[in-house]
Parts: sequence; structure tokens; C-alpha cells
Amino acid sequence: MSNILRQGEMLSEADAEVMLSGESRTGSSIMTGRKVTMFCPSCGIESLPDQRSCKGCGAALGASGNTESVSPVAVGQFAPGAAPAVPPPGLAPAVSMPYRLFDADAVGLAAFICSPLAGAILMAVNYGRLGKAGKGVLAVILGLIATSLTILIKWNWNTTLGSGALGILFFICTWQIAKKLQGKAVEEHTARGGQLGSKWTAFFVGIATLAVLFGVICAAVYQNQSHKMVVIGTKDQVIYSGIATKANATALGNALKSDEYFQDRGASVLLNKGIGSTTISFGVQDGVWNQAGMLSSFEELAREVAPAVGGLPVQVHLVDSKGDVEQTSTVGEVSFDGGDGVYYEGSATKAQAQALGRQFESKGFFRGKGVNVFLTRHDDGTTLAFVVADGVWNNPNKVSNFEAIVRDVAHMVGGLPIEMHLVNTQRQVEKDEVIK
Repeated sequence: MSNILRQGEMLSEADAEVMLSGESRTGSSIMTGRKVTMFCPSCGIESLPDQRSCKGCGAALGASGNTESVSPVAVGQFAPGAAPAVPPPGLAPAVSMPYRLFDADAVGLAAFICSPLAGAILMAVNYGRLGKAGKGVLAVILGLIATSLTILIKWNWNTTLGSGALGILFFICTWQIAKKLQGKAVEEHTARGGQLGSKWTAFFVGIATLAVLFGVICAAVYQNQSHKMVVIGTKDQVIYSGIATKANATALGNALKSDEYFQDRGASVLLNKGIGSTTISFGVQDGVWNQAGMLSSFEELAREVAPAVGGLPVQVHLVDSKGDVEQTSTVGEVSFDGGDGVYYEGSATKAQAQALGRQFESKGFFRGKGVNVFLTRHDDGTTLAFVVADGVWNNPNKVSNFEAIVRDVAHMVGGLPIEMHLVNTQRQVEKDEVIK
């Protein structure tokens, strides 16, 4: 240092070091000729000192008044005798991360406890902290859709195994999606010294989301069970619930009035509609459900008014004065080419009606000419009713042909004996015979 002199004065050792390093001192601040480099606290990408947001991830950088600003890391500024603070190539400097991110296991835990919605909420929190709020909103919407689908399947089809399997499938999908979409960001976060969100937090998010969903479902059930009513005439009424509308109830009431079931005597009918299901409940006097042919009469009435409520199939209930269901039946239809069809009633199933119709086609009985057959199964046996042209019931040869048809198809519907009806176009029985 002895050779560094200016106008006969000896410079201090510190000043000499400043001059040798290319720096100048002005007052109390040090101005460096080297580049000052800053790094984003979120993704570690190099940024200029005057940048307001990261060019890589869009996160806010240090600004006047910003409490989350990051202190610059000045490359080339170092204390006397210390090594330069230059970050290794390709690595961001270690910084203190002001937030936590939830890994895929935490997202999966929340989804397992509650539903995909809970996992989606944690993913949305991650996106928000990474400066991607729009993706967070989308994650919540998709989680809500998946959760709603699971609830609807359970509510309307009542399949515990099916809805449980679907719930597990959605849980696995949520877990894997979190790994795929956010796994890399979480790894980079922890590599820079960031911490993970607690599994306990994920657990409580799942519990809280489950509680909210439970409340929403209870409110929906209450709304579903709250009955509304339309009056037909001055006394008869249709009480409707579920997703049935006032228009549905009014149309049903008018159809019942046309069929003379409603005669302004204070009769009540209940209409309930769900997704893929319709139930019409008829209030009857005690013991009426045990009378012979009474259930069949209501099945025929339901078939006639079904178009007013969306068509078949329709569940038919006979209820007593207390509102308890005493008899139930299903009225449905399977159509074949050319207008041929098999109606099924009572405990007969759609599968039996389909098998019966295919058998009729193979035998040449169904030939696309609008033939209708009615399959009814009640506690007292099975009935096959054929709609025939006038006078057929009086023709022995034709009657014999129908007897042979019944014997051919009996194994499709539980076997003999079967009660055979030949009915006219008004569904009035003209010939009644038991085939053994």
C-alpha cells in the first residue's frame, strides 16, 4: 500500500482496496461498477433490481412499501477478506420462504377424509401462493363437480358399492393430479428452504369441508321433502316434491281429472320426481290394497297418465291414511321395431320384458305392426295380456295359437302356470284362461 499516494498524502488501506476493486466511495454509500443481481423468492429466476414482478412466475418482487420484498443479493459485494457471494450456476440463492405449500399426500388426505372438493381447496391454496389464482378457482370448480357427481349417484341410485368405488376413484385421481400439476413446484419450494403445509391442517380442511357439505345436503333434503301443492277443481289436489315442478303437478292433475279419478271429492295424489325416477302415490282407504285387481287398476291409471309427468317408467304406491306405503308396483315399457312393445307391471322387470319381446320377435309374433303385450307379476301369479282385434277371442283356432305362444315363452317369465288374457283395444278382458 506504500506506493499509493495522492498529493503527498497516504491513503487508508480501506480506500486503497476500494480503488483497486474499481469501486468509488461517495459519502456513506458504495457505488459498484458490477451488476447487482436479484432473485425471485418464489421460483429463483434472476431479476433486475427495478422489476416489479418476476418474469418467470409473475410473483411480486421487492417494491417500496411491500412487506414481502426480497433483499438483493449483490454479486461482487463482500466484506474484506470474505469470498464473493456468487450463487452456483443454475441454482437460486437460499431465501427464507414466507409461505408453505401442501404436497400431494396432504391433498390426498383431505380428499380421502371428505371428497375431491377438500383436496381441490388445498390445491387452490397452493396456486394462490404461487401467484396463479385463476388455476385455483378452476381446481375448486372441478372438485365441486366431482363431489356433486358422487352425491347425486348415492342419492338417486342408492348404490353403496358403486358410490363408494366412485369415491375411491376420485380420491386417487385427486392425489395423482396434485402430483402431476404441483409436484415440481412443491419440490422446488422445499429445495429453496420452503416448508410444507401440515398434514393436520389438511386433516382439518377435510373435516371442515365435510361439515359444510353435510349442512348443504341436509338443507337440500329438507327442501326436497318440503311438499308443494296444486288444487284441481276445488277439492282435489296434487302434492309434489323432489324436482317435480308445478307444471308437472298441474298436468298430472288434469290427466287424472280426464280419467275421472279426480271428481272434486277431496282426493289427494303425491308426485315425486328424482333424476331418472318418478313416483305417483295414491291415497286409498284402509284395506283397499288387498282387494283383488285393485293394484292392477292403479297400474293402468298410472300408465295412462304417465305422459303428463315425463313418461314411463313410473313407480306406483298405494298409501294408507297415515301415509304408509302398503303396495308398490313398477309400470314400464320396452319398445321394439315397428311400434311393437311389452309393458311390464308389478314385480316384473325391464330385463324380463326385453327377453320376452326378443322371444316374440324370434317366433314371428312381433312383426313391426304395433302389437302390444302386457306382462304383470303380482303375489297371486303372472299374467300375459294380448291386445287383439274384435272377435279373435271367439275364434278357437286363434285362441289355440295364443295358448301355444304362452307356453313357448313361459320360461322367460318364471314358468307356468300363467294367466292369459285376450283384451280389446280398450284393455277390457274378453277371454281369461289359465295356461298350465
